[in-house]
Amino acid sequence: MSDSSCTDTAAIQAALGQNWKDAIRINIELLKSDKKNINVLNRLGFAYLKSGQFKSAKTTFEKVTKLDTYNQIAVKNLKKLSSVTQKSLKKLPQITISPMQFLEDPGKTKIVECIHIAPSSVLSAMSPGEAVLLKTKNHTVEVRNMADAYIAALPDDLAFRLIKFCAAGNQYTAYIKSIGKNTVIVFIREIKRGEKYLTQPSFTTCSFFTE
Repeated sequence: MSDSSCTDTAAIQAALGQNWKDAIRINIELLKSDKKNINVLNRLGFAYLKSGQFKSAKTTFEKVTKLDTYNQIAVKNLKKLSSVTQKSLKKLPQITISPMQFLEDPGKTKIVECIHIAPSSVLSAMSPGEAVLLKTKNHTVEVRNMADAYIAALPDDLAFRLIKFCAAGNQYTAYIKSIGKNTVIVFIREIKRGEKYLTQPSFTTCSFFTE
């Protein structure tokens, strides 16, 4: 693999496809030019973890804590590594998501930065490309993982809009696009429109909702 192809984008694409072998190789290559890049080290550690290379994962996350003692991603993954086994790893969801899934379609897709983020202990178990659930509750729409654990919530204006659409029969899929210590960004796609809003797009450039 050439240096020009070893980019953050390439590393993320590998992770999206759950191709941990390539993810490891690309992130190692990236570290040659910046050995103290915490984001790359965390990605590498997670790729090691997902591929079952627990010793390498532990060593990598320990490098992060030497650079940033309280880095929550590394700290939580080290805690996870103290109890994880090959058997338990197999129970984790292995969802392969094509990068094509993130192609935007005006009116039908939206990239959203969430609010009310869950603790890092929850976020550290998530990775880009994982499917999540959108759960309407009272006046909000919660983002939950496939085990129904709370991850975050959609902004109030968008939540209000989607609650209306969902009540009328619209359906949506959602995936983690990026995730950090205090940030969760999801990609939402409309997959079905109810009859009431058959001609109305789910997402517009403004948040105003019309009946």
